Amino acid sequence: MNCSLLRNLLILTLLINLSFHAVGNHIVGGELQMNKTSVANTFEIRLIQFWDTNGLVIPSPNNGGNRDDNADIYIYQKSNNRLMGNLRVGFRSSELVAFQNRACATSRALSVSVGVYTGTLRLDPTEYSDAGGYYMVWERCCRNADIDNIIGPGENGTVFYLEFPPLSLPNSSPSFVVPNGQYICANRPFSMNMSATDADGDELRYSLVNPMRGSTTPEEPFGTIAPVRPYPLVTWTNSISLTNVIPGPSPLRISNAGILTVTAGSIGLYVFAIQVEEFRNGKLIGFVRRDFQLLVIDCNGDQPAQPIIMHNDLPAGEITFCPESPIQLKTEASQDWSYQWQLNGLNIPGATGASIMVKDSGTYSVIKSYTKKCSRDTTSQMVKAGFSKPIEAIISSDQDVLCAGQTMILLANGGSILNGEKLTWAKDNANLAATDPALEISEPGTYKIVITNENAGCQGIDTLAISEEDLLVSLPERKGLLEGSRTTLAPILLPPNGNHSFEWSPPYGLLSDPTGKDATVGPFLDTTYVLTVTTANGCVFQDSTHVYVIDKMHIPTAFSPDNDGRNDTFEIFNAKDQIVEVRIYNRWGTLIYLSSGYTTPWNGTYKEAPLPAGSYPYVIKTVDRDLTGTVMLLK
Repeated sequence: MNCSLLRNLLILTLLINLSFHAVGNHIVGGELQMNKTSVANTFEIRLIQFWDTNGLVIPSPNNGGNRDDNADIYIYQKSNNRLMGNLRVGFRSSELVAFQNRACATSRALSVSVGVYTGTLRLDPTEYSDAGGYYMVWERCCRNADIDNIIGPGENGTVFYLEFPPLSLPNSSPSFVVPNGQYICANRPFSMNMSATDADGDELRYSLVNPMRGSTTPEEPFGTIAPVRPYPLVTWTNSISLTNVIPGPSPLRISNAGILTVTAGSIGLYVFAIQVEEFRNGKLIGFVRRDFQLLVIDCNGDQPAQPIIMHNDLPAGEITFCPESPIQLKTEASQDWSYQWQLNGLNIPGATGASIMVKDSGTYSVIKSYTKKCSRDTTSQMVKAGFSKPIEAIISSDQDVLCAGQTMILLANGGSILNGEKLTWAKDNANLAATDPALEISEPGTYKIVITNENAGCQGIDTLAISEEDLLVSLPERKGLLEGSRTTLAPILLPPNGNHSFEWSPPYGLLSDPTGKDATVGPFLDTTYVLTVTTANGCVFQDSTHVYVIDKMHIPTAFSPDNDGRNDTFEIFNAKDQIVEVRIYNRWGTLIYLSSGYTTPWNGTYKEAPLPAGSYPYVIKTVDRDLTGTVMLLK
């Protein structure tokens, strides 16, 4: 039996044995993340796992699988390794990693996906106050058995490790970028982005560190609450150390920007760990480690010609475009070529055609490889795509609100637009015919301008909601006033409340403050008073009332209907149009006379029959009041 077959049988036997212990040999890397939420002292904890999907078995009703439904993360105090608590995170989602050279990925059965587990952790600031900080750990066994740079990989566990400061120093951990699906061609320069971002703006420093093997075993594949810090490290094979994790003419290194570089000299699968430390004001406050693997293969020496990125049928270098109008970048299309587009050095999922629609700013490139054979790939020149200068579009108005029954002016860009720009107006999403930068309006609504650069096609858009203010000012149409007396004019306002100013005119006969809401007047001549109400927004509303002066009426106390031509009727003098109604009663309260107005005075009869002498009560209703009294009928 040859050595290769023997090795495969041994690995197969090991995998069968480990399957009974739910080993995690499909896990080929990952890290922890700790992110602040909007709630004080509350964090989202994310466990990121990279899976070799060839060895991943998703749980089903008939199969337990090896993808964990959840994972336990333990938290300790650094100064004494005291257990502070634990959090169970649950599986949320997974996504395939795009490989930029599909032919090689297919021929080498390379398939990687990213699994995400999350949970919410609330910490007590009185308990998490140690200046030395804290750490959280997730452990799992075992690694895949075909790793070439550590001893006994199939019996080694994996440790994801993160340190964070006390809660008095609010902090989110650095977050690594999702890696591209890449492999290393032996004896060829290779680079890969393994940088991180920090939400707090802390300084980040990168280093290669020894991966941890932890305390798990094939028999006990899950981490426990027992702290084992410092966690045991993997053991490198002969001739391998931290200085040449992936050996070759230029061993594996990581730059200050988080870029891995290597020229590998030997094929194989290599595991390593990256530590990114965060410094604030020059002081280390925490760090996180990413465990990862890279494959070195013997690539075919053939290499496609460099692809050329075109825009509008011309080679592209630096281009600008409008955010609302994506542009197309493309390269030569052929069934012999496969492509993977990148933005800022990271693979764009699904962007594997000969063209791409660009809608985000950044640096674009495309990697070209053979469709049917695994060989070296080649990368295009970089194309820097940026947004064009925004088109200015600002609506302004000469007042804050539209006053009911009046007009106002809206201005686009202060009342002028540049040459080569086109302006359109719309109200409530309905286009208007106006194209001038000044628009007179008389109705409330949401007004919009769209200013288009006719050459580049970029647009500037602005909207302005115009509300209408209406105020009902109501005074009686007319009001009578007895000569020599005074009366109050009290307007009704709808809506009733508001920070308004008032002005009464004319001043003639005005006995009160002309800026008060109510007015007291006492003119000797008929006068029309006008109330002007100005709102806080400057809207002006008016109403008026006509005050007419009434001569004092003379109401006789007696009359004698004896047809002698003198004092024969109950005649009221100086009444003019004052009298609205007259009612006269007998002493038992029976209504014996009713008149609307008083054009025909009472002659002392009831139902055309003379009434006896006596005292008769009356009610004289005028515009302003009711007058009551008695009149004596004499015989």
